[in-house]
Amino acid sequence: VVVPHTHMAAPSSRRFRLRNSSRSRRRLRCHWPRWTLVALATWIAVDQTRRHLIGPVDRPQPAVPFVLHFESSTGSSWLMELLGARPDACVVGFEPIDNITMSSPADHAARIRWLRTLWSPSATSVEAWESWQQQLLRASVFGQRHVIRTSLHRCSRQRARAFGLKARLSRLLSHPTSVPALAALMRGSGARMLRLSRRNRIKQAMAEYNRLHAGRGQFVAAATYTSNASRPRPASVHVHLDRFRQALRAVERSHRLSTRLLEALEGVAVLHIDYEDLLGDTERTMTAVANFLELQTA
Repeated sequence: VVVPHTHMAAPSSRRFRLRNSSRSRRRLRCHWPRWTLVALATWIAVDQTRRHLIGPVDRPQPAVPFVLHFESSTGSSWLMELLGARPDACVVGFEPIDNITMSSPADHAARIRWLRTLWSPSATSVEAWESWQQQLLRASVFGQRHVIRTSLHRCSRQRARAFGLKARLSRLLSHPTSVPALAALMRGSGARMLRLSRRNRIKQAMAEYNRLHAGRGQFVAAATYTSNASRPRPASVHVHLDRFRQALRAVERSHRLSTRLLEALEGVAVLHIDYEDLLGDTERTMTAVANFLELQTA
């Protein structure tokens, strides 16, 4: 008996495709040797470990520019030392733009150009990082290239996030257009200011007196007594009153100029720090500084 083709049960095309697809998946799985899977898993683990330890190399975080605006004898060197010890802060040591003999409008313009260069680092590659450092050194016309070069050598391209210095920016008040130019630069770059002062002006004036007239600063004096603990500290210190008044006037003038500068920098983020707080609770103060500069805290 011949059965017409129309009565033959045709196989399900959908079931056929599913069976073929299942066999294809089995064949694909067979094409991945075990050593390949082990190598792939190892590579993923190493990459995740590298990112956890040093972060992504080719995609650095946006820079956080800052400046420490300080008054005399307020612990500014100490604060910058603490910041400079952090791998995520690129700190240019000493006072790289504070040459007191350079106070003309052209000198102030050079200061602003230097700040603009410092606050726009390029860390996308080793070549770009080195080019930025060379630009910063070429823009340094204030006689401190060696200090700047040494400071930049300590900065980490992969980890540095905050870029800054300490400076007496109130010097720019001597020229009427310099402060507005500084304010525009800070607002445009998102630069932040740490304002360091001291509540006890008498002690500040005494520290200034020691620095200017006794030939020693507070850190030199502290090192002297620390190195010879058995040596008794003098019960009294002879102070030349006229020179002390001079130091007190210098402290008051420095505070007034600092306040004037802050009033002119409207729209700039400022964190006020007192020397007494930095000395009395260093950890808490530096945590506040790290939060202000968007640095990691413990």
